[in-house]
Amino acid sequence: MRRITRLSSCSALALGLAAGPAFAELTAHQVWTGIESAIQGFGYSVTATETPNADGLDVTDVVMRFEAPEDDAVVEFAIESIDLVENSDGSVSMTFPVSMPITIDAAPEDQEDVMMVLDYDNEGLEIVVSGEPGDMTYTYTADRLSISLEEMEIDGEAIGREEARFDFSIEDVSGATVARTTEGTNLTQDVTALSASYDFAFNDPDSDDAALVTGSMADLFVSSATVLPEGFDPNDPQALANGGFSASGSMGYTNGEMQFAATESAGTTSGTTQTDTVQLEFDIDDAALRYDVAATGQAVTLSGPELPLPVDVRLAESAFRITMPIAKADQPQDMAFGLTLRGFEMSDLLWNVFDPGAALPRDPATIAFDLTGQVTPFINLFDPAQMARVEATNQPPGELNALTLNNLTIEAAGAKLGGSGAFTFDNDDMQTFDGFPRPTGEVNVTIDGANALIDKLIAMGLLTNEDAMGARMMISMFAVPGDGPDSLKSSLTINDQGHVLANGMRIQ
Repeated sequence: MRRITRLSSCSALALGLAAGPAFAELTAHQVWTGIESAIQGFGYSVTATETPNADGLDVTDVVMRFEAPEDDAVVEFAIESIDLVENSDGSVSMTFPVSMPITIDAAPEDQEDVMMVLDYDNEGLEIVVSGEPGDMTYTYTADRLSISLEEMEIDGEAIGREEARFDFSIEDVSGATVARTTEGTNLTQDVTALSASYDFAFNDPDSDDAALVTGSMADLFVSSATVLPEGFDPNDPQALANGGFSASGSMGYTNGEMQFAATESAGTTSGTTQTDTVQLEFDIDDAALRYDVAATGQAVTLSGPELPLPVDVRLAESAFRITMPIAKADQPQDMAFGLTLRGFEMSDLLWNVFDPGAALPRDPATIAFDLTGQVTPFINLFDPAQMARVEATNQPPGELNALTLNNLTIEAAGAKLGGSGAFTFDNDDMQTFDGFPRPTGEVNVTIDGANALIDKLIAMGLLTNEDAMGARMMISMFAVPGDGPDSLKSSLTINDQGHVLANGMRIQ
C-alpha cells in the first residue's frame, strides 16, 4: 500500500495533477510550493533551482528522490525544467519537458545489482492549476503519455534493448486532481484515457530462454481519494496504525487483450487472453480493508510442448472480494469473503479427453460463494511489534464470532448444489469441538440432478456400481427428497448443546 501511494503521488505530478476554473488568484511560487510539499508528504526528497521571471517561475534541475532501505533501492525522477506561467484569470499553467528520465538503482542483499533508466515522455501535455494555497485543483490533458526502458545494467553489465525492452503508453488522457493541505493532505483524482498498450520482451543470450508479452486495453479510468494525516510517514508501517490515514478508489478498463510467448529449451509456449470489462474497487483506513475486483467476458488460449493439447477456455464472469479488519478491537468487526466463477466453458477438444461420447451436459459451469461474518482482531496488522509477538507466541491474532453463508452455488455437468445458512461461535467453549469455538446455527443445502449425474458417470466407466451405491447411501444419510423428481435437500443444525443434527436427526 505504501508503494501504491508513493507511485500515485509521483505519477500525479508527472502527468500533471490537474485543474478546473480559477477560484482565486494563484502565484507560480504558491503552486510550486504546494506540489513540492505534497511530494515530500509521500516520502520523497525534492531539490530544485527556482528562478522568478516576468511571467511566473522557472524551476530547473528538479530531482525527486525516494529511498527504500529495506530493498537497498533508490528511485530518482529528474526533470530538466518546469515552467510555471501566471495567467490573467488567476490560474497557473505548467509546462514540462517532452522527456523526463526515472532512474532506479537496487542492490538487494544476496541478489544481483540492478540499474534501470526509464524515459517518461509526453505529447500535447497541457496543465492548469487553480484555486488557492492549501486547496488547489490541477487539470490536465495529453495526447499521449508513455514510459519506456532506455537503459539497464545487471551487476554493471549493460543490457541492450535486443535483450530486454519495456514500453507502455496511454492515449488521449484527461483528468483532474484536487489537493487540500490545510490539515494533513487530502487528494482526490479522476483520470480517463481512451486506450493503452504495452510491449515487454527479454532474450537471454546465454540460453534459449526468451519471453514476449504485448497487449492493449480501452476506456481506462481511475478515481481515488487519499487522506494523509499531519506527520504521516510512508516509510513507517506504524504510521498506518496511528489513525487518520485512508485511501479509496476504483479503476477499470474494457476490451483488454494480451498475446504472450515464452521460449525454453523444450520449445515455445504461447497463448492469448481477452477480457470485455475489468473493474477494481478498494477502500483502506486505519480500521479495515476492502478489496473487490470483477471481470466479464474472459477467454484464454494456451499451447506448448508440455501441454498434451491446446487449452481454450472461457469465463462469462469472475469476481473476488474481501473485507477484513486490520486494527485491534474490543468488539466484533465485520468481515466478508466472496468468489464467483460463472459461466465457465471449455472447448470440445478438452471435453472429449474424458467424455468422448458427450454423455455429460456441456452447459457452462459455475462456482460461487458469498460469506459475511464478524471477527474480533487482537492485534493491528500494520503494527510490526504486535505481529512479531503473534509469530513468536503462536497465539491467534483474533477470534471468529459469526459466519453467514449468503449463497453457495455449484453448477456443473447437469447437477446443481445450492446452500445458505448462518452460525455464531462461542469462544468460551473450546472443548466441545476440540479446540474450535463451539458453533450454533443451521445451514440448508439443496442438490438437483445428483442421481442423473451418478448414472452418467457409471455409464462412462468413471464410477463403479459399488462406488455409486456407497455415494447414494452417504447422501441418503444426510438428505431427504426435495421438491423435484431428482432433487434432494438437507438441513444441518448445531444446537446450543453442541449436538449436530441432519434434518432433525442427531448424528453427533
